[in-house]
Parts: sequence; structure tokens; C-alpha cells
Amino acid sequence: MKFGFIRQQMKAYPITVLCAVMEVSRSGFYDYLHRLNTDNPSDEYQNALRARIKAIFNESRGSYGSRRVLKKLQSEGHQLGRYKVRRLMRDLGLRSKRRRRYKVTTDSRHSYPVGCQRIGSKI
Repeated sequence: MKFGFIRQQMKAYPITVLCAVMEVSRSGFYDYLHRLNTDNPSDEYQNALRARIKAIFNESRGSYGSRRVLKKLQSEGHQLGRYKVRRLMRDLGLRSKRRRRYKVTTDSRHSYPVGCQRIGSKI
């Protein structure tokens, strides 16, 4: 509301004075102007992008994170950054599965006697 008033009056008065009177920062006002003038991507494109991210994630059986999804999208011709992909994945609730490290649990090369051998017992 304050920024709208400043925008209406900016031709009649200096922006510095208007911002001081309305008790807002100049940088905040310029940020407001920038947000007004930027062309937001259409909702159709955003929805298509979300659907494609979900499809790529499902094709990888949940193993692709934002970096791999981004590379796949870029190879398809989309121009966007990793943080945007990361945010969209977070909004969609997609989290990649982490690969578990293989742990060897059996050591067959040892000189210890085998534990289940009993002399004279029936198994």
C-alpha cells in the first residue's frame, strides 16, 4: 500500500523524500518496482516443469537429486538453475534415496575354530 502510493507520486516528488515520509527504505521500494516489472513465467510452464521433474524423479526410481534432475532438464533444453529445481522438488515433496554403503559382515579368512561344531552332539 505504501509502495503503491510512492509509485503514484514519484513523478511529482523525489523518491528519497517519499520513502522518508512513508518510512520505508529506498531499496525496498526499488525491489517492489522490480517485482512489478518482471515477467513471471506462466503458470502453464511452471506446471509442465513440475510434471517433468516428477516424471524424471520417478523414472530414476527416486534416486535422482536436484543436480541430476537439472542435468536431465538441461539436456532437454530447459534453462534453469539447480536451486530452482531444488525448490520445486522440495515443494513437490520429492527426496532422493541415499545409497547405503555396503558393509562386509562376514570374515571367512580367520584362524578361529568354527563356533557351531560340537563333538558328540546331535543337531
